[in-house]
Amino acid sequence: MDAPPRNSFSSPGAAYSEDAVRGSRLQIVKACVFAGLDRADAEDVAQDLWMWMVRAAVPAELIPTPWFRGVIHKYILRYRRRTYCRDTREGPLENVPEPRSPEAFGALESRNLLDRISAGLPELERSLLTLIRSGHSLAEASRQLGIPPGSRDYYHGRLIASARRFLRRATQELKAR
Repeated sequence: MDAPPRNSFSSPGAAYSEDAVRGSRLQIVKACVFAGLDRADAEDVAQDLWMWMVRAAVPAELIPTPWFRGVIHKYILRYRRRTYCRDTREGPLENVPEPRSPEAFGALESRNLLDRISAGLPELERSLLTLIRSGHSLAEASRQLGIPPGSRDYYHGRLIASARRFLRRATQELKAR
């Protein structure tokens, strides 16, 4: 942000009167609303501007000056540019679709799906999956089954690979129907 004029600083930590804070906040909000921002965004800009003023130790004498009006104007422009850039890149949050599972599995419940996956696993992996499903961490389940710490990732990878193979086969069967 623009630095306040050097010759106008009386002391670097000037205190603000309550009237100065209220008046300048109202001035900022009015300028924001006039620039086309909604009330909530105007309040955010006013808060950001006041945080900057406190951090920069802007003296209270500069609040009623044209310099302060210029600072407000530049803050509003920066806010609008930042918002425009974000909306252009990411789009409004309301337009983001909710995450969804593939429609083919919409009718299957996760418990039934995991039961079907578990039925096709070897005994050790089936026991591991059962313990994980009951709330144990991978480390706890491995410890209970006597799987050495160095082999946890191997069996975890086999579980994931088996689940992927099952899902691939189930998807192909549903598409074939």
